[in-house]
Amino acid sequence: MKDNLLWTRILAYAFIFFGVWIGLALFPPTGGYVWEPWTINICTTLLFTLFVYLTASLARTDQSAIGIVATAVFIIFFCPGEEAFFNRDESALVELSSQCIVPFFIGQYNRTSQKDFHRWYFLMLLMGIFCSYTHNGITIPLCGAFVWLAFQRRERFFRQACWPMVVGVIIGTGLSLRQRWGDSLTATADPEVMVSVTGIALKTLWETKVFVASMLMTGYFLTLRRGRKEVLHIFRRHYVLTLCCIFSLCTLPFAPLGIENAVTGVCFFSMFWLLFLCQYLAEKYLKRKI
Repeated sequence: MKDNLLWTRILAYAFIFFGVWIGLALFPPTGGYVWEPWTINICTTLLFTLFVYLTASLARTDQSAIGIVATAVFIIFFCPGEEAFFNRDESALVELSSQCIVPFFIGQYNRTSQKDFHRWYFLMLLMGIFCSYTHNGITIPLCGAFVWLAFQRRERFFRQACWPMVVGVIIGTGLSLRQRWGDSLTATADPEVMVSVTGIALKTLWETKVFVASMLMTGYFLTLRRGRKEVLHIFRRHYVLTLCCIFSLCTLPFAPLGIENAVTGVCFFSMFWLLFLCQYLAEKYLKRKI
């Protein structure tokens, strides 16, 4: 049974890999090739497949080939910045690389043993800096969530598997904020600017399909007794991502790295929340069919 599931997963990821690779080879590029076409196509395809693998593992949608392929389609349709994924240039590589680190980091953060990671601490530190410094929409919510968790678990923080990456995220966020420190202070000190920024950000959010869909789906779940229990269950099981969603919303009035980046952060973490809710509905539907 386990062997069949393993081969099913392998075939599903192979289908995604070759599907994206063939698509990149056949469709004309919307961006430009930074390297040789076959090299950039393979790198982009590998990173996208890795992003699907990490997201499916985190959301536990990798129990079937349909779940894996559905996760890939979900990412293409809902992930903010998906239009840059297949540009065949350096922006696609940076975007996909920094986004891949987020589900990897969150998945590993839940591990309490560090015995398998002590040789990779420096690399994990660099990964945290790279992720937070290259993706301004992710950095502040992710940093806020991990600072909060570090405070809650301060007595055993350095026994967590990924504490070097937490430090890296904090450093990368500090470097990003330093570039716009003057603008951030001005916006924070002026209430009128904060109100204006919040209004613009909320208006922009309500024009994004992933945020609207996640809010509608959450509202639907909260109207049901069993749905409220499931929302609470998701909140506890994916505590880190839930904190990221909350912190991304809390930074909207300030938008220290720009309104567009603040909105991107909310949409990125809302995508995971929506995926968890859709997964529950899909499992419930399949159980009824069986």
